[in-house]
Amino acid sequence: MKLAKIKFYLKRLYRISLSHKKYESLVWEDLKKLHVLEGWSSGVFEKERYIETTFEIEKEKLATFFYMIYDDFFHCRTRVVENYPEDLTTDIFILASHFNNVLNKGIVVVNVHKQHIEYNLQKELLVPLLYSGEIRETLIRHYNISKDIHSGFQRLIEENEAPAIIIADLLKKNDEKEQ
Repeated sequence: MKLAKIKFYLKRLYRISLSHKKYESLVWEDLKKLHVLEGWSSGVFEKERYIETTFEIEKEKLATFFYMIYDDFFHCRTRVVENYPEDLTTDIFILASHFNNVLNKGIVVVNVHKQHIEYNLQKELLVPLLYSGEIRETLIRHYNISKDIHSGFQRLIEENEAPAIIIADLLKKNDEKEQ
């Protein structure tokens, strides 16, 4: 047991002593290993250092998720809505603002020109560099939050639900999860 602890600390000490460019390489390798271990079907783009994969965002609907390493950050990005009705643009921005006010991690971005909505999350490389489970936890957090955001925007688009009601329901759901 003590030998494993010493090995763990020596590995962390070694990793933290490296250059920032090496941080990116190590976290990139860890990210690829995780995808292989989990058996996720992914496209790996070595030169650009990103992985593209699809997960179910709602029943029988897939979304593409991108995981990237650059500028000393680990980035997670997905489009939660591919196309929204132009007449809902004001409500889309209101709901995005509400989401951004309650999110502890990440940001909801509305692209008016292409009429899509993304959820982006980034984490400094030092944390996943030192704690091997952090990459997986970040991916799971990004995925779960993406599903909630997607669901909220779908309620707005399909049911014309008010943004304040959508956020209130989400906060209530999160409170119930915590209890």
